[in-house]
Amino acid sequence: MTTYDPSQPPVMAPVADHPLSPRGRLARLAYLAWYLVISLIIAIVAILGIAIFGNSASSTDPYAGIGTASILVMVVVYIIFFYYAFVLTIRRLHDLNQSGWLSLLMLVPLVNVIFILYVTFAPGTRGSNNFGPPRPNKGWESILGVIYIILAVLGIVGLIVMMTMLGGMSGDMSNLANMTKY
Repeated sequence: MTTYDPSQPPVMAPVADHPLSPRGRLARLAYLAWYLVISLIIAIVAILGIAIFGNSASSTDPYAGIGTASILVMVVVYIIFFYYAFVLTIRRLHDLNQSGWLSLLMLVPLVNVIFILYVTFAPGTRGSNNFGPPRPNKGWESILGVIYIILAVLGIVGLIVMMTMLGGMSGDMSNLANMTKY
């Protein structure tokens, strides 16, 4: 007969791992890799939806040619992305030995930024926890996770450069506007 030890997590039966299921755990790089994969698939489907159902090339208004069908495609794509973002976050929370219900913090403005940073950067639980044993990263997940990090850093640097350039241009534009008055 075994005795109950509250200091030890319960022993759980092995669960078939499927990354798009909320059961199980995801380490940091696997979380980022799957986020990149889902984001790319959703972006491709959205672009194809707009290309097939609406074309705004004939108008100066970029939204003029987007029809009802492409808007519906975008809504469906957004709902699918939203679902998978929650699934991946729940699995990442399980790796942190936290309840998946905390993923609802993604819906709270300003708190969601801090929450996503925590989910992304906090180290997972070593060994088994309340949600089972750790899931080993596959090689391609590690590579895509690193690519995601590189793309995020390049995006932030590009945004800073763009904002700096626009800030510098706004001063030039105001001077140009003042010069044309005379």
